[in-house]
Amino acid sequence: MGRRWVESGGVRLAVYEDGPVDGVPVVLVHGYPDNASVWDGVVAELAGRFRVTRYDVRGAGESGAPGGRDGYLIARLVEDLVAVVRSASDRPVHLVAHDWGSIQAWGAVSDPDLRGLFASYTSVSGPDLDHVGAWMRSAPKGRVLRQLLHSWYIGAFQVPVIPELVWRVPFLRRKFLASYRDARNGIELYRANMVGRLSQPGARRTDVPVQQLALAQDPFVTPSILEAADPWCERLWRRPVVAGHWVVREKPRLAARMIVEFIEHLGGAAASRELGRAVVGEPRSELAGRLALVTGAGSGIGRATALALAAEGSEVLCVDIDFDAAARTAADVSGSAFQLDVSDGAATQRLAEHVLAEHGVPDLVMANAGVAVAGPFLDTSVEDWQRVLDVNVWGVIHTLRAFLPPLVERGEGGNVVITASGAGYLPLPSLSAYGTTKAAVLMLGQCLAGELASDGIAVSAICPGFVHTNITSAARFAGTGADEERELRARATELYRRRGFGPEKVATAVVAAVQSGRTVVPVTPEAKAGAVLNRISPAVTRAILRGVGRRI
Repeated sequence: MGRRWVESGGVRLAVYEDGPVDGVPVVLVHGYPDNASVWDGVVAELAGRFRVTRYDVRGAGESGAPGGRDGYLIARLVEDLVAVVRSASDRPVHLVAHDWGSIQAWGAVSDPDLRGLFASYTSVSGPDLDHVGAWMRSAPKGRVLRQLLHSWYIGAFQVPVIPELVWRVPFLRRKFLASYRDARNGIELYRANMVGRLSQPGARRTDVPVQQLALAQDPFVTPSILEAADPWCERLWRRPVVAGHWVVREKPRLAARMIVEFIEHLGGAAASRELGRAVVGEPRSELAGRLALVTGAGSGIGRATALALAAEGSEVLCVDIDFDAAARTAADVSGSAFQLDVSDGAATQRLAEHVLAEHGVPDLVMANAGVAVAGPFLDTSVEDWQRVLDVNVWGVIHTLRAFLPPLVERGEGGNVVITASGAGYLPLPSLSAYGTTKAAVLMLGQCLAGELASDGIAVSAICPGFVHTNITSAARFAGTGADEERELRARATELYRRRGFGPEKVATAVVAAVQSGRTVVPVTPEAKAGAVLNRISPAVTRAILRGVGRRI
């Protein structure tokens, strides 16, 4: 890292530079109560390829401070930014700014006199104050009130003396990793700019390509306020990020990846799937542009769900132990087919590596593959138990262990769907083995829903009842010979056919669950009624189900 000085408006600014001199120029602007060090992790990710310039804004870090409040006006901050940019590069720079750095950067990219200075702008948790002022007059009052509650500190900073005293508390400074000087001086940013800009907003348009990172866990800036920029940007992308306000410090690799993807796309590279669906103003369904992976997609619920997801605009990866069946589904959804026995953990991991390399991270992973074993517990062999556990439980575990880590690491949320069953909570005497496996994955789904909520990943456990699929024609009936098993399969298949509840109805429920984020989803009237009855009176439920024979 090299440090140099830039003079602007009577203030000396400390400027830091990293990376190859001939690299694509990137300028980083920090917020409040930070200084340029907040970018250390991001710089470490970028400096191998880009010429990265950052600086301590006036009043922060090693930079000088202006003599009065007017020295913190956005106009003065923009002058500083322009001075640094012009000293850093003789070609357009890619601007990235966070918090108050973002607020002042909006002033630069929307200034027509500065056209041509910026190649792109990535805004992290800092809207333009003029945009916000206009938004507050037109947005639904509930959204405005919610943002005002999140921004309570803006009013508190208008009070004389007390904010300066509060920042003297060591615990508070440690919490925000702030020095007293940076925190004290930065209060003037709020006092100099907030009231005037919000009460008398101007028209701030820009033709610079803008990427907004919408931080889902930001306690200060709600994602909805970012929509204030929509009418004022010719080209706008908004990407959801599962992170808090200080994502540039806490998840620098994630922030750097999004910055690089944006820069590369503007340079001519194909947009990543995530960036492609982030374009603001293009109407699309919620699932359009998503990548979905479905196991057991060759038939039944898996195939029906693949078709339903494709109809919503998702790209579907169809996985099945029967490759020909998977290929038929893939052909119908214009997707890709893969052969996999989900009970093979190593093979599942290899498939995940291939999918990540060739298609990227699936936004939706549906662990659906399953087999059925019916019959009395005493007639169910160890081999029967092993097979149903390997596919119905270990198959789900292998699938999620392979695909969840990259989904979490990506940091943009997603969905997991597990096909459980009404048998997972209804104690059918004829389905002790099958019901045990479905109860296990139903509990797994509920545990994961709590674990992954902070990662923005919704988990839905689908619990169908009697659904007409080919699972009955391939079911194992424990304790029977070949002829009797064929007869029982035929009888169960006919029973389910007459029941008339097809897998396409389950697929509809899957799509609705993904869109709503619902966790436990009973499907079919008997599954819904059974869930209620079993909760009210398990004894009555067992009594009703006691007479059910050896059928699925």
